[in-house]
Amino acid sequence: MMTGKHIHLSPFDLKHKDKTRAWANDAEAARLLDRARPVSELEHDHWFNSLPQRSDSVYFAIEANEYGKHIGNVWLAAIDLRHRKAEIRIQVGESDSQNRGLGTEAIELITQYAFTKLNLHKVYAYVLSINPRARRAFEKAGFILEGTLRQDRWSENQYIDVFLLGRLREGNP
Repeated sequence: MMTGKHIHLSPFDLKHKDKTRAWANDAEAARLLDRARPVSELEHDHWFNSLPQRSDSVYFAIEANEYGKHIGNVWLAAIDLRHRKAEIRIQVGESDSQNRGLGTEAIELITQYAFTKLNLHKVYAYVLSINPRARRAFEKAGFILEGTLRQDRWSENQYIDVFLLGRLREGNP
């Protein structure tokens, strides 16, 4: 378990499963995270049951320190040990936990995990231009804009840009 000032990251398990599906099917969250369609119960079960066998990703639940309440998830995806990099993805699903810096704290914790436990050199994130809150969270966690993928995604009847943000491990060859 990784502990910060206000939250901790705990291994993702069965007790986090139902909320995760509910957040995935929230219309506003789906728009901000570029989810094309709702997740069925069968599809969600298959995804959840596949997690222990996956070597390309690692999932954590974001829980509030004070009450242990599950407020979101953060994970490393596309883990590439050869090139020592991975993509960070995050969702703070509980609306009362948004806009409080908890996402930034979760990003900082998983970044340290990526650098110290997995010995990665780089972590990165793709952020839709319609999600300025996510971009701010990554930038507050030390990520810099590496590029803009112009009109890369179709959303709300128009093409939108996607920002690529990255952070390098300091002092690492």
